[in-house]
Amino acid sequence: MASSMAVSAVTPTRPGPQVRIRYASFEARFAAALLDLLVFVILAAVMAIAGSLVVLISSDFERVDPSTTSINAFWACIGAIGPAMLLYVFIAYAWKGQTVGMAVMQLMIIRADGRPLGVLGSVGRVIGLLTYALILAVGGGAAFFFRDTPGVALGAIGVAAAVALLGLLISVFDSRRRTLHDRMAGTIVVRLL
Repeated sequence: MASSMAVSAVTPTRPGPQVRIRYASFEARFAAALLDLLVFVILAAVMAIAGSLVVLISSDFERVDPSTTSINAFWACIGAIGPAMLLYVFIAYAWKGQTVGMAVMQLMIIRADGRPLGVLGSVGRVIGLLTYALILAVGGGAAFFFRDTPGVALGAIGVAAAVALLGLLISVFDSRRRTLHDRMAGTIVVRLL
């Protein structure tokens, strides 16, 4: 059954024996993304708890007002959640070519020519992932700009969400199962089994 969910192909990388590559299915990639979302939630919770503990200890467990420094430390922890998530993804890609969710689902990211991802490939992939955030931010900015016209604001958010979703769903129709960020970074996601 797993073989029906993945597409097999022979990728010419270098002279010598050909390597059979099985491209990851959309379903497997989606499951890996959900597992990574759980990692992100845990990471965000740990950082928020750390910041909250600083405020709690500074306030002598709510007996006095917390110091300004402790409140700034709390907001620094909250502000560091996004960069920490990007750092997690970058290190996971550069080190093993897979995040925790991808490891559980037996998936790995490699360059389109079959070589390991490496540091530069990881940078390209993270930039490709940030494209979705940029698309959604443009939609949110347009919605804010047109906030007095609810229909137009909602339409701006809907168009941005549709464009971001389309960037992910194109993998269903691509023979190598590549998303928009795969195409931008020159990568493919393969099954390890």
